[in-house]
Amino acid sequence: MAVSDHNQVIVAAAKSVLLPLGCFQKGRSRTWLDDHLWWVGVIEFQPSAWSKGSYLNVGACWLWYEKDYLSFDDGYRVESFHQFETVEQFTGCARLLAECAKEEVLKLRERFPTIQHTAAYLRNTIRNTIWDHYHAAVSAGLIGDVATARSRFAAVATEKHEFAWVQDLKKRTAGLARVVDDTVRFRGRIASVVARTRTLLKLPKCQLGALFDP
Repeated sequence: MAVSDHNQVIVAAAKSVLLPLGCFQKGRSRTWLDDHLWWVGVIEFQPSAWSKGSYLNVGACWLWYEKDYLSFDDGYRVESFHQFETVEQFTGCARLLAECAKEEVLKLRERFPTIQHTAAYLRNTIRNTIWDHYHAAVSAGLIGDVATARSRFAAVATEKHEFAWVQDLKKRTAGLARVVDDTVRFRGRIASVVARTRTLLKLPKCQLGALFDP
């Protein structure tokens, strides 16, 4: 077998375990996605720069911030490094990683079945980073919880760092805060952001008109 055989073993395990769930491989990468239109579950069989093998990272990526990259907005490392030694030995490792990924995907689906569940989860998160405030604000605005949305948008605005991405986030937040009182308009604005993000991430196009309706 070729040098890349451990990658082929991972793909075979992922196809066997994740494909039946409706997950799909992102191109030819070691990343698999679980698509829920306004969020995606990200399953990354992360390689190491030093050894052949794989870590496993699984988490939810919200699509209501325009970007061309995937992020672990909730969740991340779930399995430490499994090193490739032989095809036979690593076949078992890859299956274990895929089964673990399946468990995490099902947990994410159970945690975020609707925007209402997601907003409640994000509202109660104990983390208080600028991104936590942004995600909680957007999800609150989508369900018409204007008070929480305004409070969390205000928290984003108080961020002191001068990094370019912080200033960009604050600018976008200010624009959203101006329309959050109108839930229909706010949903339309966020649906447009989701559509652009899906395009940037080369995800399938979908109908977004009623995306956040109860």
